Amino acid sequence: MKSLLFATATLALVATSASNAALVYGGGTETGSRFNAGAGVITYMNCFTAVGAGQTQLAVDSAIVGIRRLVASGALVDVGIKIYAAEMTYDGTNFGRGANYEIYSSASLGAGAASVTQLVNTGAVSGVTLNLETVSNAAAGLGGWWIGVEFTGANAANTANGWRVVNTPTTGASINGFGMFNYQASGAFQAFYTLGASPTPSRMMVDVNGTLVPAPGALALLGVAGLVGGRRRRS
Repeated sequence: MKSLLFATATLALVATSASNAALVYGGGTETGSRFNAGAGVITYMNCFTAVGAGQTQLAVDSAIVGIRRLVASGALVDVGIKIYAAEMTYDGTNFGRGANYEIYSSASLGAGAASVTQLVNTGAVSGVTLNLETVSNAAAGLGGWWIGVEFTGANAANTANGWRVVNTPTTGASINGFGMFNYQASGAFQAFYTLGASPTPSRMMVDVNGTLVPAPGALALLGVAGLVGGRRRRS
């Protein structure tokens, strides 16, 4: 596995095609790398999507993460996993983590006899609406949040399992780097890290389905309601 380097230089945000469909972030070609930060650490992938006027929140509907699993001694090494959705903060210089929600947990990814990139699906998520970070890339019309992965159980630190590394997303946008909570038992959230000198791919495999709040149709209805209300006041 590649050595982990802390990125001290400013990281450029690479924007790609945006979509108003259910998929708000995802895609990207798999590389030959995976990443496991060790037991007790949550790794966070930054996710950005195009937002319209007044769209400051994202209701998370579901997420899928790709976990690369390699065979050791003829079998896959079992591991548990937790998946998180978290709010992104930005103070003008540094990105941070706000409200954090566990949206999936499993004590076992299961058995197998062949190496695989296993797609772990949260299924339907309810009651998780994130405030989007819309300051850092306001000029590009982007809102950001985090998706996190934590390996659990006795084999949490076994690097036979790792979050699959991918290239630039095909839906949404991202910074070529990732954040971590509690790396080296720091008890803190830190961003950004990379897997080598840029532009080495340092994004993780994740697809997120969500609903921007308010939705475009709701914005249109609000406009109509405003017109109707105004007419009533003049009558």
